[in-house]
Amino acid sequence: MKIEISDKLKSFPPFLFEELYRKERAERAKGRDIISLAVGDPDIPTDRRIVADAVSEIKKAPNHRYPNTKGNENLRREISAWHKRRFGLDFHPSDEVSILIGSKEGIAHLPFVLLNAGDYCLIPDPTYPTYRTGVILAGGRIHDVPLEEKNGFLPDLGRIPRKVLEKTKLFFLNYPNNPTGAGATLAFYKDLVKWARKHGVVIAQDAAYCDIYFGEPAPSLLQVPGARDVAVEFYSSSKTYCMAGWRIGWVVGNSKVVCALNQVKENIDSGPFNAIQNAVAYALKHHEQIVPPIREHFKKRAELFCRTLHETGWRFPDPRGSCFVWARPPVNCSSLDAVYFMLEHAHILTAPGSGFGRYGEGFVRFSLTEPDARLAEAARRVRALDWKKLKAGK
Repeated sequence: MKIEISDKLKSFPPFLFEELYRKERAERAKGRDIISLAVGDPDIPTDRRIVADAVSEIKKAPNHRYPNTKGNENLRREISAWHKRRFGLDFHPSDEVSILIGSKEGIAHLPFVLLNAGDYCLIPDPTYPTYRTGVILAGGRIHDVPLEEKNGFLPDLGRIPRKVLEKTKLFFLNYPNNPTGAGATLAFYKDLVKWARKHGVVIAQDAAYCDIYFGEPAPSLLQVPGARDVAVEFYSSSKTYCMAGWRIGWVVGNSKVVCALNQVKENIDSGPFNAIQNAVAYALKHHEQIVPPIREHFKKRAELFCRTLHETGWRFPDPRGSCFVWARPPVNCSSLDAVYFMLEHAHILTAPGSGFGRYGEGFVRFSLTEPDARLAEAARRVRALDWKKLKAGK
């Protein structure tokens, strides 16, 4: 029997980073000490108080049963209370909040809620690759919306073609932004909501980094009057509480969309382990004690790394949030050439901007999720690089 892979799976673009990882393995096989700054995987351990609460919850027999797919009531109520404290927003725990197995899961499933075959989804470029996943599987079409440095890495809504807008149902956005580190303002969100209401487009704002900000607190799109009519926001415990492996996120906003997404989930999964949900509820309840040190840690790392990059000729605006630095190398070269040059000559693995979309070409993304000592060593190696060698090799 010949097994055929589906056409939809075949339509996924090749994984650019696989060749990069192959080169990394080859360098390690030579005995070289490679510092990987390619992936945003928090190295800071989950707060011991959250861990202790999880241990206690694991021992409770009722938590060993199937969870409610939309999430247990304890967590949904704590999410509602946190949004009230953080943004002044009230969300009904049953109709406007749903728990996810990490925000990535909900983001990938959302297109099944809103798109019919041939409908457009607007996706920023450069972008977090998961925004494309559900669109492809749902049979939707993708229109890339450039995020350019001259616009502060915000989309120019006026450049989206009318013919595309007529068939557009969904627009994914992400601020503070991965990969660029850019932020969005309430003024931008007000214009966005007005635009979305005019064109009948649902906005899906990925707020995974909303509490990893380096200046003024990042706003919520849903703070804009009328936003709840056209928008949902995705949140994550992964970066906020350094709980990436625990796999808990949530979505809030328009009740019709939130409930429909939960309906999709009811047919696919049974929700996260209740003990972990309750541990995240504990984290939310103690957010103001747990999160500021994490945010300050990432801020100091960003300041250290940005200072080194600026001093060595890299060109970029300092990030306003997230755990990434997005920068152009000191010489004009392709993203991959810069990444391979640093891997070979500094033994640092980074992410090529071209891996995040056409408008990422020419940039490199540095992740700040390695221990401080390793980041300091990476900064030392960046400082020692002689970029003339790259130009000479061309």
